[in-house]
Amino acid sequence: MAILIETRGPRFGKCNICGSDGKLTEDHTPPKGCVNIGQVELHHIVEHLNVGRSKTKGRLSQNGVKYRTLCDRCNNAMLGTKYDPTLIEFVNGIGNYLRSSLHLPPVTLVKTKPQRLIRAILGHLSAQGVGRYEKGPITEPLKEYFLDETKPLPSAIKIYFWPYPFKGHLMARDCGYLYTRLQEHVLIWFLKFFPVAFLVTFDEPPVYQFSLGCLSQWGLEQIDHEVEVRVDLQNIPPQ
Repeated sequence: MAILIETRGPRFGKCNICGSDGKLTEDHTPPKGCVNIGQVELHHIVEHLNVGRSKTKGRLSQNGVKYRTLCDRCNNAMLGTKYDPTLIEFVNGIGNYLRSSLHLPPVTLVKTKPQRLIRAILGHLSAQGVGRYEKGPITEPLKEYFLDETKPLPSAIKIYFWPYPFKGHLMARDCGYLYTRLQEHVLIWFLKFFPVAFLVTFDEPPVYQFSLGCLSQWGLEQIDHEVEVRVDLQNIPPQ
């Protein structure tokens, strides 16, 4: 039996990011301008974990994945105006290399403003799920960081990325990742779509060593601090 994915929240309700009550708007993930997405078929991640069972027909959604969960300020004034342009530029910068017919170097550099990029990633992942304004000791600082450009990235949060030259769009929040050899678990959120994937960890144990590009190393910089991010085009993790 198919698991219903609820994306269209009430027209009026609590914003997933700031918690204000009012009219809710639709968040596009990834935002328009990153990739050209037409009709998509939505499946719950649980269906992909049920090994041996046939996948049921998913729910169809026009123009990509959309969640009606954000207020106008968080969705348009903050995400759409202040943060998404940086995300779009970063994603397309990596995409241009992956689409190239030329021989690619093992490593390339992509300019970006990490503080704006990180806020865009956290904002879109926070939008996932209807009625998901659930702030606690880990996620409350995330809200304050998103809304206040002067705040540093909370030290408990790390953001990783890697090129993702595959079809399929995956996003999830509030998952547990367990490194069995070390018997240490960590809370993760992730977002994967061509041409890049992002992984967010909360209170990551110091024994973990993710061999991925890390954006949170610039978490103390100013909002418009610009860097050249090293992108590994050779050692790409499996899909």
